[in-house]
Amino acid sequence: MAPFLQIAPYATYVAGKAHFDMHQGAKELEFPRGMVIVDDIEAGGLFNYARLFGGKDAGDTSVESTRRLFYVTCSRAERSLTLVAYSTQPDQVRQFEWFESEEVVVGVPA
Repeated sequence: MAPFLQIAPYATYVAGKAHFDMHQGAKELEFPRGMVIVDDIEAGGLFNYARLFGGKDAGDTSVESTRRLFYVTCSRAERSLTLVAYSTQPDQVRQFEWFESEEVVVGVPA
């Protein structure tokens, strides 16, 4: 069941006319600017960014599938890429070399 206000945006998305797409829909496409949102909770166990960013060994199937997905989504941006990571372990995100310490925000900024 969805609120009535969500029907039109959903129809736009399903018709392929939205300004965003899921990672599966972005394969083989390019965009001037891209935003990749990393969220293990929303991934529902299909992918595991915490393991990827946490330095788990190559060969782990969840790490390898997540690495491939991450490559596909990040490589779609032609000029600029924004990476947003939602995590229950912000210290782990801070240690990952792609994020500057001041870029990791805990809680909702005021």
